[in-house]
Amino acid sequence: MSRPPHETARREALLAHLTEFLGDQYVIAPETVDQEHPVDLAVFAPSEQVPHPTLVTLGLSERPMRSAIGSGAGASGDSDASDASDASDASDASGDWDASNAPNASGDSDSSSGGEYRLELLLGLPAGWPGIDPPQQELLETGANSWPLQLLKDTARIPGADGSVLDWGHSITRDGVPYDESVPFTGALIGPPYGYPPQLMNASTPQGPVQLLAVLPATPEELALQASVPSGGDMLLGRWEQAGVTAVVDPGRDAAADGPAPWRLHVLLREPAEHLGQVLDGVLPNLAEQLGAQGIDEFVLPIGPEPLRWRVGGRFAPSALEEDLALQAHGASSGQGALREEGALREAVAHHATVLTISPERPGDGATVSGAAAMAAMLAEAGKAAAIWLPHQRHVALPEQFLADIEAELPTTCRVHPEALADGRPAVRTHGLEALGGLEVQFSAPGLSQAELRDRLNRMLVECTEKVGAVPVAGQRAQLGEVAYELRTVAHPDSGLEVLEMAFAPGTD
Repeated sequence: MSRPPHETARREALLAHLTEFLGDQYVIAPETVDQEHPVDLAVFAPSEQVPHPTLVTLGLSERPMRSAIGSGAGASGDSDASDASDASDASDASGDWDASNAPNASGDSDSSSGGEYRLELLLGLPAGWPGIDPPQQELLETGANSWPLQLLKDTARIPGADGSVLDWGHSITRDGVPYDESVPFTGALIGPPYGYPPQLMNASTPQGPVQLLAVLPATPEELALQASVPSGGDMLLGRWEQAGVTAVVDPGRDAAADGPAPWRLHVLLREPAEHLGQVLDGVLPNLAEQLGAQGIDEFVLPIGPEPLRWRVGGRFAPSALEEDLALQAHGASSGQGALREEGALREAVAHHATVLTISPERPGDGATVSGAAAMAAMLAEAGKAAAIWLPHQRHVALPEQFLADIEAELPTTCRVHPEALADGRPAVRTHGLEALGGLEVQFSAPGLSQAELRDRLNRMLVECTEKVGAVPVAGQRAQLGEVAYELRTVAHPDSGLEVLEMAFAPGTD
């Protein structure tokens, strides 16, 4: 089937652009699976400009993509263009690799109107890659040799499958399954073609510009980091650039990240902010001036043994908080006031402008959770916070409720939620202590409502943390009125997991 003239002209312009940077020795492997949305593969041989093979898609740009809210969600087969957060609101990338040169680079990652763009994908292979350099088709029948080609083809087919989009910072995942047993990669990120001339990323054609981005294989740890914060794709791309990762596949490379921090506190902000100076203005004026002058959007505050990393950028899709919002509603009191508060909280989540994420720079006992909570409280008092979210605690709160909880001296290291045991007994259980290296605490007692159980467990936690530190431990006791309690290590009655049980102390009636 012959191509329409405009498609032929675009392809010719693309190939002319590619040969300028990759050399003029290439072959085109035609699409054999998806004839409705065919995407061919151009295989460029090593050249004087680039001393290794490069694979480039041809045909993906024939279908323009439009970025919008939730773009990238949903894909076919084993791949999934993930969009738990809005990844295309890119932060500054050092050097010549800048997201402003990428598709959908308006800086408004949640624009409902979006922007139309055209895209092709590439991936580099080391010199001498079996089956490609030199070409030997029989060697590509082995998964250890063919997985990069399959990754590139499968990724390019995602938009044609269900109308999804691919964009700067988007991830492709395989639910933890490696592409081949010989490599550690279980997914990939769309990003700049590190290791190639930056000018390669932008091609001009008679029908308009086409962007060329790389498919960068990622380890499970790297993908977990990317999914842990809004615009996490930009964070991971920055880590890769610092580590010298390129768009040329390195099957034996180490992960550039250890995974996400054990806990995080997200302040969903009312107003947009491009750097931390704008966030801290009016809260910590001297620091705000220093960070603002340099346009810094990520900063490590070196306090004590567990420094805090502050990072501003991106937005959360409301769906990312849905489970915790539902849990919050389940544990709230009934009545019109509770319904209004739930509605206000959902409204705040849906319309926040950007996010300040505070997390520990290194593993620790969680002592700085209180410091992070104090920072969130300062932003709440200054009217900058729309909501505060602590995922490890399964807790989302409006700023006024967050401040009220601090005023009531509730624990900041964890959150107590209602729990329905299989035998019907009311119970409560903490969320957040496991992230600090401890065990969660469970409490159930006959004759007490869940509100009373929650109150007693909170009081017990305050007593324990005042005596030991951030995390309660087995053997601790507390006198609550006329009743003494102690913490014991037990198996949870339903899950069987090890927990601390708040129980009557021996000798208590």
